[in-house]
Amino acid sequence: MMIRKVAHFAVAVALMTVVGVSYPATADSKSPSNDPVHFIQDLANQAIHVLSTHSGSLKEREDQFRNLLRDDFAMDKIGRFVVGGYWRRMNDEQRDTYQKLFSEWVLKAYSARLGGYSGEEFKVIKKSTAGKRDFIVHTRIEQTAGNAFNADWRVRKVDNRYKIIDIYVEGVSMAVTQRSEFDAILRRHGIDGLISQLRNRVGKLSEAS
Repeated sequence: MMIRKVAHFAVAVALMTVVGVSYPATADSKSPSNDPVHFIQDLANQAIHVLSTHSGSLKEREDQFRNLLRDDFAMDKIGRFVVGGYWRRMNDEQRDTYQKLFSEWVLKAYSARLGGYSGEEFKVIKKSTAGKRDFIVHTRIEQTAGNAFNADWRVRKVDNRYKIIDIYVEGVSMAVTQRSEFDAILRRHGIDGLISQLRNRVGKLSEAS
């Protein structure tokens, strides 16, 4: 069940960045800097440009893609959330090492799952508010086999620009799912054990690429 959830999260990110985005016009949709719908659209357009170019190697294009996602995901906030109260138990060196490994693991995992476009449709349905600071951009991904699932993107302004802080696939939070997995590792192996596992995951993804 956990593997299936993680796969859906990766598919959602990959499809957002490989296929075109259609969305309903709204009165305040003017630029990525002031509207979350346009932020999602702009991210997709930039990623499509990176992935569709034929210059450079596949690894170079994947590196460009990871850098793009690194700019548009609030990785520090997500990384801190998924370790919960263990963050306060980490010393400065552990925090720095963990955040670097977590960010690289997530970005490598998403970029490694990128594939060719095979007829999927990614549609922005609407946006809604979530609390005082956040918006949810609601989307629907329709696959060629007739399968479809909802993927909703929670965005927040960080340093005066929107960033993704969570993805919900069929109502299930990426951050909460990851927090549950990490909690089990932390309880059994501790902070250094989690860092060691993340380092191994990053290493395996690097070897695979």
